[in-house]
Amino acid sequence: MKNKIRAVLKKKKVIAAILVLGAVAIAVGSTISKKTVHEKIIVKKGVIAEEVSVTGKTKPLEEVSLAFERGGRVTHIYGNVGDHATAGQALIALDASELVAQLAQAKASVETQNAKLDELKRGTREEDLEVKRAELRKAEQDLKNYYESIPEILNDAYTKADDALRKQTNGIFSGDEEVNPQLTFTSTDSQAASEALNQRIIAGQRLNKWKKELLALSPNATETELNAALASGKSALETVRVLLNRIMDIVISINNLPSATATTYKANITTARTNINTVLTSLNSQEQSIASQNLTVKRINNELQLKLAGTISEQLAAQEAQVRSAEAQVQLIQAQIAKTALISPIEGVITKQDAKRGEIIGANIALVSIISQNKLEIEANVPEVDIGKVALGNPVRITIDALPGEEFGGKVIHLDPAETIVDGVVNYKVKILFTKADARIKSGLTTNLDIRTVEKTNILLLPQYALLENDKGVFVKKQNGEIIEEIPVIIGIRSQDGNVEIISGVAEGDEVLNIGAKTE
Repeated sequence: MKNKIRAVLKKKKVIAAILVLGAVAIAVGSTISKKTVHEKIIVKKGVIAEEVSVTGKTKPLEEVSLAFERGGRVTHIYGNVGDHATAGQALIALDASELVAQLAQAKASVETQNAKLDELKRGTREEDLEVKRAELRKAEQDLKNYYESIPEILNDAYTKADDALRKQTNGIFSGDEEVNPQLTFTSTDSQAASEALNQRIIAGQRLNKWKKELLALSPNATETELNAALASGKSALETVRVLLNRIMDIVISINNLPSATATTYKANITTARTNINTVLTSLNSQEQSIASQNLTVKRINNELQLKLAGTISEQLAAQEAQVRSAEAQVQLIQAQIAKTALISPIEGVITKQDAKRGEIIGANIALVSIISQNKLEIEANVPEVDIGKVALGNPVRITIDALPGEEFGGKVIHLDPAETIVDGVVNYKVKILFTKADARIKSGLTTNLDIRTVEKTNILLLPQYALLENDKGVFVKKQNGEIIEEIPVIIGIRSQDGNVEIISGVAEGDEVLNIGAKTE
């Protein structure tokens, strides 16, 4: 029994020893396994590219909305929504019948002007000269008649002026033909009364002088003498009119005249002023008629002299200018007729057509829209922090949500100079053109764009996870035996795939620790 107990105890001790040895082995193994294993990365040379990633939308490269410059009635429609349109194709036509008639008239005018030009080149015929001479004789006779009627008109004007001065104002002045005439009533405005009396003396003297001038006017007076007589008559009439206006002012201002007397005075003065104004108008009219007729005589005489001199180079040039003007009118109407048709300036697909045959449409109303079918571009917004990197011609890698798994090429063709605010953030609009057209790409598709802004070759590269960045700078770790050192480096651009340009700090072939790798 005791032996069995000893055997059991001995067996338990052996097991305990094995357990202890196992625990020690496990502890040692655990210590060994916790030793960090560092993966090393070799510094290599390669190519790196910096990219700006944004999203955008496909848009037609060309998109136009068409409207008529002038309104009219729609007569023809040549395309509807969805139809293909070629450049130069008519889409809508307006009624042009009135313009067609005007064009015919303008072409006839061209023929007329050309006929006149041919006539000038042939020279003036004797029949034409005689017609022009007769026209000149008539114009000269009309001018002579105007001059011959001047004495009669002046005598009539003198009669009315004399009536106005000596009859219509008879009761207002006493001793009016004497050296010192007087008013027949008392005026409180002594200054006005004095001026009126002085003006009465001047008017009387001027009328007497005018009468002598008329008596001295010869029936054979020259045009110069008759012109002077007209001017003198107008001057005399103006003198009488000034007097009448002054008298009327005094009569209106006096309150102590009997009502009937005041009424009579006012009526007489009004009659006198009307007569003076009438004859003044007659003299002015005669003067203007003579001036106008003089111009007519000179014009006709000049035309006759030109005909007598024959056609000169200036006349031919002038008529040729008339021909060109008529031809320009034809071209103008033809241009207006052309504007009665709405022409597609591009090849594409009609996306809008609002016209109806027979309706009257107004000017500048967009009726038709066309987009280029296979020529698309992409419009995207680049944040202000990245726009400085983007330049015209930058290559672009394009993926489209509607075509997963495929990649397309493009390039930057436009940068807006002004900002665009999107959700309160400053952006700049850029446009990208596809390198190759693809019929599957439609307008309005969402695109993902990687704009390659910088590309460098034969430079040192390390992955981002091999770098340690903190507030002291950027470092890599090198292992020298059991010692791990931090080496400062200067970095350049970063690529989308995680590589970083190393400017200095390490050389090609150096091994650095993969500090981003997990421990074993």
